[in-house]
Parts: sequence; structure tokens; C-alpha cells
Amino acid sequence: MIHFEREVFDPVLIEEMLKHFHHVNIAMNDEDGYPYVVPLNYGFEIKNDKLFVYIHCMKIGKKINLLQKDARVCLEFSAFNDFPDRPYKGHRHDYRSVIAKGRLKLVDANEDLETFKRGYDLLYLCNGRPITPLESRKVMPNLYIGKIECDWNDVSAKSEFPLRTIEDVPFVDVYEMEEDTTS
Repeated sequence: MIHFEREVFDPVLIEEMLKHFHHVNIAMNDEDGYPYVVPLNYGFEIKNDKLFVYIHCMKIGKKINLLQKDARVCLEFSAFNDFPDRPYKGHRHDYRSVIAKGRLKLVDANEDLETFKRGYDLLYLCNGRPITPLESRKVMPNLYIGKIECDWNDVSAKSEFPLRTIEDVPFVDVYEMEEDTTS
């Protein structure tokens, strides 16, 4: 990391950042030596100094084939706010990002219903969508819940502007503020 002053260390701030992102990009190892990256909905929880990220996916397809061969993944969460015509504190954009590495475990409802339901419920944290309770479905969906476990040492975060409190995490609407040209 070149701009160490932009790094976010506080787990409380990182957790708040994760609440504001709309999707996660997950990179997997492809057989041809290139990364394979897909955007997905997600849910998460932090416990015992670990970040647990939950995703869902169908039981067939390229993603499943890759994950069954190599469960190592890299997660990228980000948001970018652009304001090219109204500089704020000497900048023309703002961003938040979190990168995490971990291992993904595919959870089948027939084998571990408790973990499946927990992951399923947490998926709806992302985007603030209303949840369709699993119990209300007529049939169990033909999908896996992916549970990704990341050690806190494998989680890093950045922000264009310093984040000191959770109130600093949402983007500032520069068009609603008095012009600030300081650097």
C-alpha cells in the first residue's frame, strides 16, 4: 500500500464499510492460470477475530467447478463516488474498499441446515432487500451457501479520506456542502 494514511485498521469502521457496499467481487483460481472473478450478493458477520462472508450460488457451473478444486478466494468490496465538477478538499472523487483473503466452504442445506439458514438470512444485509424466509419456500432452493472464512490479518481496507468514526463512513454529498478547496 503506497498511501498508508488512507488505510483503515479499526474493525468497527471496516464493519460499517461492509454495510454500505452493494456487492462483492470474488476472485477464484482458474485452470488456465488467470483469475476468474464474479460479482455476487453477500452477507457477513464478524466473530472471534474473523470475517465470515456468505454468498449463494447454484450447484452447477464454472464457479462451483473451480471452488471444488481450490477453495482459496480473494474478496473485493468497493464503492466509488465521483464529483469531477466540484472538488472537495483537493479531490475529485472519494472511495472505500475492503480486500480479504480466505477459504470458501460450500454448504448444502441437506448436510448443514443451520449454517445454510444463517448464511441465507445474512445474504439480505446487502442492498437492504427484504428477505424471503427460507421456511416459506415450497421447495429447498437448488443452491449452495458459500461460507468464506477470513482471518482478520487477511483483511485490509482503504478510504480516500480518513475515517475516524462510523459517521465518516458514508460518502459526503459535496453538492450539498459549502465548497471546501483545502487539501
